[in-house]
Amino acid sequence: MYRVLLADDEPIILSGLQSMLSWERLGCTICGAARNGQQALELAEARRPDIVICDINMPLLTGLELLETCAQRYPEMVFVMLTNHQDFHMAQQSLRNRAVDYLLKIDLDEEKLAHSLRRAIDEREKRRRLRAGSPASGQDSTPAEAAARHAAALLSPEGGYEAERAIAALEGLGAGRRCAAVLLIMDPSAIPNIASFTQEERQRLFSFHRNLALDAAQKVFQGLGFAPLPPGPGSATTVFFLWGVEDAKPIAQFQTRLSAAFRDISQMRLSMLSTGVLSGQGLMDLRPQVELLRREYALSPRPFLSWSQSMGKADYVAAAKQYVDSHILERVSVQDVAAAIGISPNYLSSLFKRQLGQNFMDYVNATKVKYACTLLQDGKHMVYEVSHMLGYDNAYYFTKVFKRYMKLTPTEYQAAFARE
Repeated sequence: MYRVLLADDEPIILSGLQSMLSWERLGCTICGAARNGQQALELAEARRPDIVICDINMPLLTGLELLETCAQRYPEMVFVMLTNHQDFHMAQQSLRNRAVDYLLKIDLDEEKLAHSLRRAIDEREKRRRLRAGSPASGQDSTPAEAAARHAAALLSPEGGYEAERAIAALEGLGAGRRCAAVLLIMDPSAIPNIASFTQEERQRLFSFHRNLALDAAQKVFQGLGFAPLPPGPGSATTVFFLWGVEDAKPIAQFQTRLSAAFRDISQMRLSMLSTGVLSGQGLMDLRPQVELLRREYALSPRPFLSWSQSMGKADYVAAAKQYVDSHILERVSVQDVAAAIGISPNYLSSLFKRQLGQNFMDYVNATKVKYACTLLQDGKHMVYEVSHMLGYDNAYYFTKVFKRYMKLTPTEYQAAFARE
């Protein structure tokens, strides 16, 4: 039997889901029902359902945040999202985050729910088979080549299950501790007559310089683990995956040595970008860091860019908080803020959890409640008006959020303030 977890903050929806199907006939059993995202996460951790059917817009933790968290921790878990028309853009985002389907609540019926459930079961079996599979024999001839293959999977945009599997494989190879990625970006624009080079000539040029980088890496990283990843399209960028790195000193030495070699041998310009040093599940952050480094380079090319020097994590939390403060009268989602400051929603959520000890939506709601107190104190606004001004769907939900932080309903708070 497939274990199914249901999550929605509307009791009538939860009740309807439970009674809409003969779950056992479809080979499923309901293992839990949650009224908010945080409770759903706790039940997911405790009961490890095969399938989660959840509302996109829930208190404490949104359905998207729940999906992103579980995609990291439990990549075999399959999600079906419930949504209203106004959250349609979030439903599309959920599909990009590997939800198998989404259902509009207003159109929900037995046939549609059963169809989505069958899709979820098929996807669950597919992920189970992938999890149980092993790499083809003979695919890697050396441990370094195996590490490079799994690091390439980790740094690919697929994320989710593939990233989990890559981390496990790197751990098994002894290459999952104190890891970093180093990007070499080659700019041939200063080479005379480069515009007249054919594509084949450019490829040979980049190949020569990659080999030069490999020679330097073998000398500098002797005693450490390192592997060059297969070159991507265009071949102007080379990525080295390193492990067993204690600090950034070897990376700085590599940059110095390679820059000197490029300067002495050719007019190819070199930029080097380095991520932070990560271990274990922290390796999930490597791809977001690489994407950020690429974006930073595109905005402002520099000879050498290190994660710790140019992109301290606290800056992103501060930028996100500033965005929330300046958009306090709008509906704010982790997707909106992450897009505005140029990082992934999942990475932004992890930064908030690590640095502030709270999830992103907790901060948003606390900030909105603080502003709501100011609006309520002047006595000029009704509760429903404040709720609407702050971007909440309805006054009932706003009241629940307000009471969670202030221990009073908005009406009680307004009356108490008036008595002072």
